[in-house]
Amino acid sequence: MKEKFKEISESMDRYIETKKFRWFRRLVLVLGFTVTGCVCFLAGFFMNRHDNMIYKSNLTALNRTAEETAAPADEPAVTEVPSETEESVQTSAPVTTEPPKVTLSRDLLDSYIYDDLDFAPFEYRYSNTASFKNRAMIDDFSLPLTKKSFTISYEGVITAGFDPDKIKVENDDELYTVKITFPAAHIISHKIDRDSFELEDVQDNLFNPISCEDYISTCEAQNFTMEQKAAASGLYSSLYEQAEQEITDYLMRDSIIGAKYSIEFIRPDIVSSL
Repeated sequence: MKEKFKEISESMDRYIETKKFRWFRRLVLVLGFTVTGCVCFLAGFFMNRHDNMIYKSNLTALNRTAEETAAPADEPAVTEVPSETEESVQTSAPVTTEPPKVTLSRDLLDSYIYDDLDFAPFEYRYSNTASFKNRAMIDDFSLPLTKKSFTISYEGVITAGFDPDKIKVENDDELYTVKITFPAAHIISHKIDRDSFELEDVQDNLFNPISCEDYISTCEAQNFTMEQKAAASGLYSSLYEQAEQEITDYLMRDSIIGAKYSIEFIRPDIVSSL
């Protein structure tokens, strides 16, 4: 028996050493790995499916347990469905709200113009030359040897302005405009610089000497003419331009006016005199 077992063992060793057995062993290993992979894939597939029977049965059991716990034992659980009323339909509809319209505070605008701003008058400087001739008179009769004359050159300053309290302010929040209406301008002062006097062609007379009043009256007689020339040269337009620039620079600092509004200026047609 021992010899028989030894013979079988030796024959098996010889068979194992053959190529045929080695091929068979590789085949068995490959099949073993393939079967193992298929089993793992099928197990994972069925375990992870949400619609498999085990998952469904467990989920149904959990839902049933939750419903029985929430509802009283003697009353069936009732799920109320909210009725759709007209109010709920209206509130559920999307509501589009427009941003509030930007408006300008009239009190603040008035304070800008009447309280904060200080409108300076406009000064117009000029040079002029005038002639003077005179004789002493007695009852419309000119006395001989009393003639006096001179030509004077001098400088003057004409100051023009307007009453700030009479400015009219209007704002249109629909058109986003601020309208400023100016009052009529006028001459505030007209001064002659006596230090600027220059005399030419002076003819003095012992019996009728030239006086300081002759110089001043000669210059003052030219005041109206010089004021007319100043107005024609842009005295009042320069005054309004100065005020318009001052108002624009100040109002545009306001965040609302600077972003939304335009400023319109209206000048008077009639200019008054002092």
